[in-house]
Amino acid sequence: MFLKTLLGLSLAVFLSACDGEKTQEIEWQLPLSVPTDPHASAKAKQLPDWAMNNQGNATVVVLNKATTRIFEVNVQNGSEKKTNDWSIQLQGLAQGLRIKDNTLINDTSISNPAAFVALYYRDTLMYEGWLYQDFPELFGMDNSHWKVWIKDVTMPPSSQEDDNSNKRLP
Repeated sequence: MFLKTLLGLSLAVFLSACDGEKTQEIEWQLPLSVPTDPHASAKAKQLPDWAMNNQGNATVVVLNKATTRIFEVNVQNGSEKKTNDWSIQLQGLAQGLRIKDNTLINDTSISNPAAFVALYYRDTLMYEGWLYQDFPELFGMDNSHWKVWIKDVTMPPSSQEDDNSNKRLP
């Protein structure tokens, strides 16, 4: 009799505890979502002066995912080009962009060309931030309709590099 009573109470507690409780989803069971791009920026004012002052250009490539049509636009640093309902502003360039202690560094000893762009589609800001030539699949604008990346970042060598390249070892 005691065992039946204990079993009955246990069953009643178990059933009442489960009533009305929300099930918690485990993180790995949640649907995948695109993480926030750490290189995107809401404010161009965060752009370092050296990036705005670097001479050069970059070719921006735009892919329409629905039609698989691609077009390329070559833009000079500090200028804007409009084509195919897009307005592409190239606001800064880096030869070797690194981030150290939340500070952007133009490290010319590494090859990591990057361009800071503002991309407008039909006057709507779609993306503003850094795009990397060597890592187009990792960073940049990628939504259900468009994929944008850069290629062919061209920058003249700095005068310091020219001075170093002319020096010969004895």
